[in-house]
Amino acid sequence: MKGRKPKPAEVREAQGNPGHRPLSSAAHDVPGLKASAPKGLPVAARRIWEELAPELGRMKLLRSTDFGAFSRYCEHLARWVALTKDLRKKGETYVTESAHGTMERVRPAFLVRDRLESRLESLEDRFGLSPSARQQLLQRLSMAPPLPQQPGLFGDEAQQPGPSPDAPTVPPAPAASPVGLLNRRHLN
Repeated sequence: MKGRKPKPAEVREAQGNPGHRPLSSAAHDVPGLKASAPKGLPVAARRIWEELAPELGRMKLLRSTDFGAFSRYCEHLARWVALTKDLRKKGETYVTESAHGTMERVRPAFLVRDRLESRLESLEDRFGLSPSARQQLLQRLSMAPPLPQQPGLFGDEAQQPGPSPDAPTVPPAPAASPVGLLNRRHLN
């Protein structure tokens, strides 16, 4: 292939559209991500998939490689919701009687729901579905090396002299895009 190597869709989207040419829809598509839920998912889990997957894909937090993990998340969440509804009706405990007297016990559904919660928490962290997971994701992104600076339209930035050693350093103006904000880690 001759010519410049094409920029990834994420880079093109982050830099904006200075030529005002129509962007291809491929910049917004998530490669390999199926738009509809897998056929094996129960109906309740499928509803969760269809509600969350488009937004996570748009935010670039869900990729085709996450298909299995996100399917499990949707199924676990659907089971957790069903168990929670059941426990609200019946209560978290029940009373048994024996020759030794009466005893209050925890319902098995409560224990299953508790196990599902820990699985859900780990999957939510993977997909940035909790505030702390999103914060960690942003922190990791801010520590990534910045993208190389592109020269100006006529390449005049390379010919300008640098600042004098005795001139005060002034931080750059805030970036208009969140990507620019993440690349300014040296200010913190």
